[in-house]
Amino acid sequence: MRGRPHFAVFFLLIALSLRAADQKQGQQYFLKPDQTADLSPETKLNTAKQSCENWAVAAGIETMLQRQNVQLDQSFWVMRLNGGELCVDDTPSIDALKLVVNHDFVLDDGRHVRLEIQFTPGPPISIDSVIAGLKLQQVTLMLWRGHPYYLTGVTYDERIGRDGTRFFEVKEIRLANTYAKLPGVTFQKGRDDPGEIQGILNVSATQL
Repeated sequence: MRGRPHFAVFFLLIALSLRAADQKQGQQYFLKPDQTADLSPETKLNTAKQSCENWAVAAGIETMLQRQNVQLDQSFWVMRLNGGELCVDDTPSIDALKLVVNHDFVLDDGRHVRLEIQFTPGPPISIDSVIAGLKLQQVTLMLWRGHPYYLTGVTYDERIGRDGTRFFEVKEIRLANTYAKLPGVTFQKGRDDPGEIQGILNVSATQL
């Protein structure tokens, strides 16, 4: 999957919005530096059975659904995506994923569920939703440089205004690999390019 260029750098946007709010309200902010939110170390994150991008995405979908008590494994998703257990080096497009995921399914135990892909393109400008999801132990995928990673943690500065207004500025995003035996990586402010983030992906399951 090729991400479209993003000219709005999300770190800059956060800083500018904070400065504008500060100037408008004449408000002072209390800084709480280096706050963290992380998935529990016990969180099970499935890795791809084959080191191919289609299997990596399928492993992520498998993991996200397992967290919602839906047992549809990565082989099932690769079969639906590619018509067989093939190894494809390109990450499936979001449109292709929606075509195979956004349906009603009958599970082996007789339950009916409706699945839906939720995708936020580009870098996570609204970092507060990422922080909230991690604190709720929700598993999501971040597509970075054409590869899906599990988003496992963030380090951020929090600024709190006198009226209770809060602003978050991300400093580091921690990622676990969807490929087996490969180490995790970090996205760091000032070092890495936010334009290389294709977006945040998750899957919701609703029981019918």
